[in-house]
Amino acid sequence: MLTVKTKILLVTSLFLGFTCTLAQAQLPSPNSTGVSSGHTHLIVPNVAKHREIWKLLGGVERSSGRLQALMFPGMFILLREGRPTVSSVDTTANHIGFTVNDYSLYKAKLEAVGASFFLDDGKGQIIADLPDGVRIELAVDAQQDLPIVFHHTHLSAVDGVGLRQWYVDVFGADVGERRGMPSAVIPGGRVDFLPDINSDPLPTQGTAIDHIGFEVADLDAFAQRMDTIGIVFNRAPDCIAEIKLCIAFITDPKGTYIELTQGLVHIK
Repeated sequence: MLTVKTKILLVTSLFLGFTCTLAQAQLPSPNSTGVSSGHTHLIVPNVAKHREIWKLLGGVERSSGRLQALMFPGMFILLREGRPTVSSVDTTANHIGFTVNDYSLYKAKLEAVGASFFLDDGKGQIIADLPDGVRIELAVDAQQDLPIVFHHTHLSAVDGVGLRQWYVDVFGADVGERRGMPSAVIPGGRVDFLPDINSDPLPTQGTAIDHIGFEVADLDAFAQRMDTIGIVFNRAPDCIAEIKLCIAFITDPKGTYIELTQGLVHIK
């Protein structure tokens, strides 16, 4: 049986072998509403520690001025240092999901970083909790060329169909379904809705997954459309010249905090 030290050496060497391939990945082209997948922003007690965790899982470091990100095909992971109030499973943003092309390799990676396993079917699906409260799902897609690709954000909601319609109306998402659950499909990934039959989960702000993010081609045009459908911004669109990025924030009806960005796609 491989020791943890041996597993770390193994997965690190394999990671170095595919870093160059992942470095070519970009955020996808937007849909007709100008929206694509963007980023997930995590609150972690130790940024340096969690940067290494996400690098081991396949994230490629990217920066633009003071903005530091870890790039995966279809998604950026951003980290902010702090103490999350609760784990992601207690909130509307239950977990984020990726597809991988090697089950054994990624199980070893999760073991190496000290993840705890919530579900492991032994062949193609793992749901695990990373240290400090972020849950991730890995599902095998043996046909994909890249080792890891962003696949979905899984939100908990009592009324998944109703919440899906909000994402369709606001982001121009396509109506979808996966494993019998409603989905809102956006270029680069999808938002799936996990039934919560007991109670409404907590809002995300200040928790392990503080907010999710979408890249918007034209934030001014998006803001005008939000005004016509009655969406109120938590933070109105604003541009940060230093990092050539425009941002805004809204909250979905169940409490998921959402950042809108224009310019994240240009981080190299």
